[in-house]
Amino acid sequence: LDGVAPFTNVLVISVAGNRQSRTQFEQELVAAISSGDTLATPYYAVVGRHAPLTRSNLSNAVRYREFDAVLLTRTQGQDQANLVANRPTGRLFDLYHYDYEELNIPVSINTETTVSFVAEIYDTRAARKVWAIESLIFENETVATAVSAQAAMIAAEVRKDRLFRR
Repeated sequence: LDGVAPFTNVLVISVAGNRQSRTQFEQELVAAISSGDTLATPYYAVVGRHAPLTRSNLSNAVRYREFDAVLLTRTQGQDQANLVANRPTGRLFDLYHYDYEELNIPVSINTETTVSFVAEIYDTRAARKVWAIESLIFENETVATAVSAQAAMIAAEVRKDRLFRR
């Protein structure tokens, strides 16, 4: 994170799963990364429970609440390369320069198979991705336990890499 100071005001966005699992993901990540010096806020608390993730909504939320970072979680492959020609997807996914309308379509998290999640942190001042991690979940009894496990793992990695002030 060459030259990037620890972030202190973080917008947490989840587009993984349905509305209930997205809300749970955001709440658990907020609880896990908030500390005395870091304020984390779920996306739905800023824009409303039904507001889509668009560049415009993101920009307004960041400007209104002066977030210095965005933590986004999604399922791998949720950004579909075949939908818009020449739009970056996968590791080149770019939250700040393209709308990914498919991220607003609920996806199911299958608890009986392996699911790959992507977590990315964006520096809002530079409008660029500064950190990313891919992780797998294996068979879980419920979607809620899968989401909890992922939130805990992502928070542990963020803390290990000292991305947020303690």
